[in-house]
Amino acid sequence: MIKGVLFDFNGTMFKDSTFNEAAWLAFAEKEAHKKLSREAFDQHVHGKNNRLVLEYLFERPFTKAAALQWGEKKEDIYRELVCSHPEAAHLTTGLPELLDFLQAEKIPFNIATAAGKGNLDFYFERFSLAKWFTYEQIVYDNGERQSKPAPDYYLAAAAKIQVPASDCLVFEDSLSGIQAAHNAAAAKIFAITTNDNGAQLAALPQVAGVIDDFTDSRIRDVLMA
Repeated sequence: MIKGVLFDFNGTMFKDSTFNEAAWLAFAEKEAHKKLSREAFDQHVHGKNNRLVLEYLFERPFTKAAALQWGEKKEDIYRELVCSHPEAAHLTTGLPELLDFLQAEKIPFNIATAAGKGNLDFYFERFSLAKWFTYEQIVYDNGERQSKPAPDYYLAAAAKIQVPASDCLVFEDSLSGIQAAHNAAAAKIFAITTNDNGAQLAALPQVAGVIDDFTDSRIRDVLMA
């Protein structure tokens, strides 16, 4: 029985992969003089926190403070892109209705995101997240936790709502995030598609189902089972 729900944010609650990828590509070329291939992006960027990505790009260690400072340079590019495309800057289809449903059914839920505080502040304002979430409960990249695929984010997010991760349904889009949820022993994992990667996600043994958005009827079936 599912007793709690945990969401990744980027690519899951907000389908922003196009913005995120464009920002990292621009940042990598300008600051690190590198052009990221699709394979490199999937392996070293997607789902990882900024510190790990920066260490990959610059091939050197970053302190917590330096990672936060350099990461904000990339996030400035990202936020400008989001603001310049308001037609695409919305929560994933069906998500507001699902969050309303979870509130009505008194099912605890939380966010476990590799986004930093600057982006979390941006999301709370742009998407009115305070309607559903308490800011202090959100687990984000504060420079202290191991990046996904380590289970730390999901274990912390589950603890914040006082539900074991083993009793939680997780929504994720990245390979590292799916592995993180699995490493946290999540009860079920739904993978949400990016572009045309549904077959790739469906082949993962950790995934209970693959969805395009939150209107998929299987979500309510699992929650009410």
